[in-house]
Amino acid sequence: MSEGDAAASPWEQAALDDTAGTGDAGNAEGTDGTESPAPSLADDLEDWTQEPATAAPPRRPSRSDVSAWIAGPLPTTTSSLDDWLQGPIELHVEREAEDAWSTAGSVTGTWRPPAEHGRSRSSQPDGADGADGATGPPGSAGSAVSADSPGARPEADDARRAGPVFRHELHGLRAVALGLVAIYHIWLGRVSGGVDVFLFLSAFFLTGTFVRRLESGRPLGIPRYWLHTFKRLLPPAAVTILLALAGTAAFLPSSLWPTVMQEAVASAAYVQNALLVFLQVDYHARDAGGASPLQHFWSLSVQGQAFVVWPLIFLLVVRRARRGKSVRGPLIVLVLLIGAASLTWSVISTQTQQQVAYFDTAARMWEFAAGSLLALALPVIDRITGAHRPEEGRPPRLRLARALTGWAGIAALLACGIVLDVSTMFPGWIAIVPLAAAGAVVVAGHSGHRWGVDALLSTRPAAFVGDISYALYLVHWPILVLWLHHSGQQRAGLLDGLTVLAGSVLLAWLVTRAVDAPVRRSRWLEARPWRALTAIAASFALVAVASGGWWLVLNRAAESPPTAEQALPTDEVASEAPAVIRPAGWQLGSEWPDLPHSCAGPWAPSDSFPHVACQQLLPGDAEPAGTLVVVGSSHSRQYIPALIPYATQHDLQIVNLSMDGCSFIVGEPRGAYCRGYEDYALSYMDQIDPDAALTTVTEAHPERPETLPAGTEAAVQALLDRGIDVIGTRDAPRWEQDQYQCAETIIEGGGTPVDADEGCGADVEAKLAAENPAAPLADLQPATADGAGDDTADGAADGAADDAGDDTAEVVLLDVTEEICPEGRCSPILGDTYVFMDDNHLTRTFVEGTLVAPMSRELQAHGTATSA
Repeated sequence: MSEGDAAASPWEQAALDDTAGTGDAGNAEGTDGTESPAPSLADDLEDWTQEPATAAPPRRPSRSDVSAWIAGPLPTTTSSLDDWLQGPIELHVEREAEDAWSTAGSVTGTWRPPAEHGRSRSSQPDGADGADGATGPPGSAGSAVSADSPGARPEADDARRAGPVFRHELHGLRAVALGLVAIYHIWLGRVSGGVDVFLFLSAFFLTGTFVRRLESGRPLGIPRYWLHTFKRLLPPAAVTILLALAGTAAFLPSSLWPTVMQEAVASAAYVQNALLVFLQVDYHARDAGGASPLQHFWSLSVQGQAFVVWPLIFLLVVRRARRGKSVRGPLIVLVLLIGAASLTWSVISTQTQQQVAYFDTAARMWEFAAGSLLALALPVIDRITGAHRPEEGRPPRLRLARALTGWAGIAALLACGIVLDVSTMFPGWIAIVPLAAAGAVVVAGHSGHRWGVDALLSTRPAAFVGDISYALYLVHWPILVLWLHHSGQQRAGLLDGLTVLAGSVLLAWLVTRAVDAPVRRSRWLEARPWRALTAIAASFALVAVASGGWWLVLNRAAESPPTAEQALPTDEVASEAPAVIRPAGWQLGSEWPDLPHSCAGPWAPSDSFPHVACQQLLPGDAEPAGTLVVVGSSHSRQYIPALIPYATQHDLQIVNLSMDGCSFIVGEPRGAYCRGYEDYALSYMDQIDPDAALTTVTEAHPERPETLPAGTEAAVQALLDRGIDVIGTRDAPRWEQDQYQCAETIIEGGGTPVDADEGCGADVEAKLAAENPAAPLADLQPATADGAGDDTADGAADGAADDAGDDTAEVVLLDVTEEICPEGRCSPILGDTYVFMDDNHLTRTFVEGTLVAPMSRELQAHGTATSA
């Protein structure tokens, strides 16, 4: 065969079909039974990114059967990404190789000696360049050189490749990484470096894909890449999310339902990691008492965000590629800069806010950069080290070193989660360990030894796990979480863990066969961009409708609060479980007390303060008889519902100036979060001159005695000196465990409130001091103009002022311990009401139903805030 008749190599044909946007799906059979080219998708989509520098060569028919691969000439080099970074066996597989989740259909190959080669798959017209319309040196990615042509390498005669090289050991590396993730989750209750390996491999494959497009002169087709990638990834994810929602409704307590609903939508939108970051810093977020069945989608969200952003980097070198210049050097510089910035941020963020950094895409992007750098440098590394694939029929150089390097990488990866505490140290610089381990396996490549790690990773069992790796990652975590919630275990044992793993493998295989493979191979979906977009939108819509619909059904089905005659008294523990115990777990998010209006009119603060959202009961144009301000932490805020009836009766304005997590103290060192809050609160008092202020004046502890915090007396005195009555509330008990979830688990397991009391409650002496530590505050008096404690006439005048009563501020101590812990017992359920919403806050339902009367009586007795 002459050089002018050189046929496109199988790899180049796959690349050409990739350019067409449809692979073998893009062609239809003609009337004569032969395949004829279908209209190309890429022409429209390429216009979104770049126009081709030259006219595209004539399209040749594509075939997906094995004979189409064994008939053509073979690649003539082993040192380029085009030849063996990840060669497809089917025409559509190049696009599958754009991330670390390549699946079935890409692990087989047929090899024949030279004598068995027949005709080429197709012939190029005379004068045509390579299959991609780009020229290059013989053996390069941009040329299509026949094995018989003068430019062919002599070693190509030793063994002919019937299909492009597929790196079986990297497919097996996926299996190892996924196996580590599953095994560490199931039995060790820890995380491994497997997720980091997937980020690394995703960048490795993605970069190889786009560099091939640049070097062959093809348009990048980034919009097409986005459509194809998310069309492939979202349907299996959506099915998994829907199954997790069903499992949540059937097996998980209702207190976890809102969290799972939120995470379902966030997972389908690839922002799950952002949601988890928000929940880490959200004071009101519930402690789930266990992981959500969708929490593992955080890493898929990081990958999804990277798939959107990372291809844009290659746009920066498009003009250079059009001029025929090398793009690898500039790309290496760009990736190094991005990786260095991300790594710097990762180290700083991990040291200062590790729980946030763990889910932060910016703190993980350097891992993506590492995979890209290896993809860009690997051809040079392979050329220098004499790498060869087994299909070439001759061993590589440095065989022993390659075998040892591969095993060293696997050993380091296996030990990563045991030796290193991944959950607390990552993703800082220590994440270099799993990345270096994966990189060692990639660089080692084919070792030429039967005992090399590449031989083990190339076995069919490893390939099987690699084939289902995406679905296995999706399903193993929900199955594990549902089982642990059902069994009440912290981690699975040997036998039930094996059952969980086997069930995960089976379900992953089913999802791969029933959802992943059909969508991935669908010719119809690939034929038009709007079809892929429809698949993406439909997948997201299914999840959003399922989550939102579930929430609407719950709200519509919610029973109205019982009347006073129907409600059980909250001064005792019911011996039988009431038909309805309020609030339901899914309603806990609305149990935080709020006031209906943002501060406005004369109550609007002159300036703002971080984490303080000023709220008021009456609108800004109201003219109330007095004003009561709530200051301090959420333990002050929780009593607001008990104040509203009293305020309504006496025409009072209530202002919520509380700051979650910050008590109201004066004259004591404060952390960065709370520093300055007391000055801001006092400044606000000076601005509006309220009649009274409510604040919690004691602090309970789960394991220590109740105390009067240092600085509380000074804070109360500061208010008294301003002529403001002080309502000092005693703290509610705090617990080592979530009281709601503890009681909920017992009730949903068929127990009664008495059982919940025995399993979760405690005697009041174990939670609060025998006497109210705030009692001395009742003796505080406002300072006189001449100083407190003066025994002269000023003191007499001060006493006269006390006798006047109405003009002197006072301290009113409110202790509702008897209502919270009747008869000396603090129970999680009183009557038909949950007392606590978590481990330290009272439910709004309990406060409204139980504490209104005693608080109103105390305030009425002292005439608090009514003297105006």
